[in-house]
Amino acid sequence: MSTTSKSILSALNLIYFSLIMMMTLFGVIVFFLNTSGAVSSDPELTQMLQYLLFGILPAGLGAGYFIFKQWMTSISPALSLRDKLMKYQTAVLIRSACFEMPGLVGAVAALITGANSFLLFTAIVLVLFLLVRPSVYTITSDLNLTQVERTILENPSSPI
Repeated sequence: MSTTSKSILSALNLIYFSLIMMMTLFGVIVFFLNTSGAVSSDPELTQMLQYLLFGILPAGLGAGYFIFKQWMTSISPALSLRDKLMKYQTAVLIRSACFEMPGLVGAVAALITGANSFLLFTAIVLVLFLLVRPSVYTITSDLNLTQVERTILENPSSPI
């Protein structure tokens, strides 16, 4: 059985959206635990974690962006479309891991301190995840695909 563009895009989106769902579910669980009032807050720890997150958020997002761009420039235009997509999938997963780190740290900080305001960091990351999700358009522009490669990618039954 040959690999089609639909199967590759479906696999990439399944992994990508499972990361989003996991972070969302964890954030919702933390929110409900915090609203039940089971956690007491330590003001010093809360302030320390807030400063930590103000550093981790731009660091994680910046690292994800720069690593992803570096990975994209290292993909040779001479590679086959299948090889380009496999390298793209790896780059997306690395970017996602870098983006996910501040979101999860925010949810963990909310869980530890009982302060739901830390979930704002998680929400910011979730919005960014949705903005940079992989699609045919983003894959085409990120990989600078030729018109022929784009046509193959847009046709769900095209073998790759």
